[in-house]
Amino acid sequence: MSEPAAAFQPPRRPAIFLLIGASVALLAAGGVCLWFAFNQSLGWQMTLLLLGGLALVAPVPLTAYRAYALLNSNYTLERDGLRLRWGLRAEDIPLPEIEWVRPAAELGYALPLPPLAWPGAILGTRSVPELGPVEFMASDAASLLLIATPQKIYAISPADAAGFMRTFRDSIELGSLTPLEAHSTRPVAYLQSVWQDRTARILVLGGLGCALLLFIWVGLMTPGQTSITLGYTPPGQAPEALPPARLLLLPVLAALTWAGDLIVGLFFYRRDDQRPAAYLLWAGSILVPLLLLAASLQI
Repeated sequence: MSEPAAAFQPPRRPAIFLLIGASVALLAAGGVCLWFAFNQSLGWQMTLLLLGGLALVAPVPLTAYRAYALLNSNYTLERDGLRLRWGLRAEDIPLPEIEWVRPAAELGYALPLPPLAWPGAILGTRSVPELGPVEFMASDAASLLLIATPQKIYAISPADAAGFMRTFRDSIELGSLTPLEAHSTRPVAYLQSVWQDRTARILVLGGLGCALLLFIWVGLMTPGQTSITLGYTPPGQAPEALPPARLLLLPVLAALTWAGDLIVGLFFYRRDDQRPAAYLLWAGSILVPLLLLAASLQI
């Protein structure tokens, strides 16, 4: 009978608060910039505020994914091998392929971290002259463990590093009866599989094209407007006239809808039984800008 698997998690709580806080702060700052942009008259100030708002909102999917990946990360050590999970990244390593495991603090020199690493998201591959390629799947640089294989070295950060080392030694002493099958899943490969799906590619590009079409249309009609009214009050009267720059709200809403539908759709696309939900979301990113375009024709 095989020994039960032992699951180890990386330190999460401080980093989760940091990543979620960064996402909320970026959204809030971007929203404030966009609000001020829509209340400006056409000119360089409105353009700078609009670009600044979009630049602040753009990193939010990255920080949100890194928070999701941290919540869905673990290192599972079995008698037959090691399973590493970090968001969409997965690596199964047969036990006989693990040459050694040791703390990074024992190297005698500081291990260089990958670019764009911050607490909770120390991810990526770095070439180290003394070690070769090192792939990081960690949240805490102070508690890194190095796992050597013939192909590369993995840097992980289990919260209970001592317990991980003890469990690894026990697994080595017991020996592997049926080693795990080596397996690797990367987010880039997943995105490539989505791109190769003709239906998904048409829907995603169609939504982006409709959002760009709406932006071009609003950009052409805005200079000819002195003021606009959006909708009607409950009694059926026209509301107070607004600056024509408010029309730019329509393509911004379309772009945010497209980005949101793309991200959520990628989450559903992972499972075959949930792919219709992904297609429906991506189809919605085409419908929304078309509806907004029809609405702009009535202004």
